[in-house]
Amino acid sequence: MKKNISKEQVIDTVLELLRNNSDIDKLNFREIARTLGCAHTNLYNYFPSYNDLLWESHSAILNNFIIKIKNRMSNEPTEHSLTAFFEAVVNMYMDNKGWFRLSWHEYIKGERPENDIETAKTANQILNDYAMDICGRIFPECPERKNVKRILHNTHCYIIGEISNYLLGRSFTDNETEFRTYVINEAAYMFRLCIISGTDTGSQI
Repeated sequence: MKKNISKEQVIDTVLELLRNNSDIDKLNFREIARTLGCAHTNLYNYFPSYNDLLWESHSAILNNFIIKIKNRMSNEPTEHSLTAFFEAVVNMYMDNKGWFRLSWHEYIKGERPENDIETAKTANQILNDYAMDICGRIFPECPERKNVKRILHNTHCYIIGEISNYLLGRSFTDNETEFRTYVINEAAYMFRLCIISGTDTGSQI
């Protein structure tokens, strides 16, 4: 049985166990330790409680999310950048359904760590930067940053709602390919429509 494990190994193991887990509640220190091949007491060297481990895993998911967005958007042609952006968001969630559940469905007990708050702020900043860059390249008149941020937030909430319905078996289709295509296109359409409407009328959306 292993005695020497690292904090990074624990996080990586949790992310892999969570990746497409449909019942996060069944995950615990003992299962994680069994996968690592160590005693579950070893995990307490890095995480005072299971909830501390979940918060760290949540931060790791946010970092993975941004990495995947950056990889997808590198060298993306301008005319396809908006669709590619939302494709990266939707596919990240759908390819890692357990991560989505932890991010948006699971209540994590305890006070939210400052590190997780800062990681989320950084992730939001990066997403907003991408959205602003896309708007500057594909729209004749680039809207104000605060409007882009608001529209992106609302569009993201739409994506979360659609995926939540799908995972709960309440979507308009159980065909995953059809579902992904629909949500990606609708998100891009919604975002574009709100940007154009706000820019043309001068109103704040």
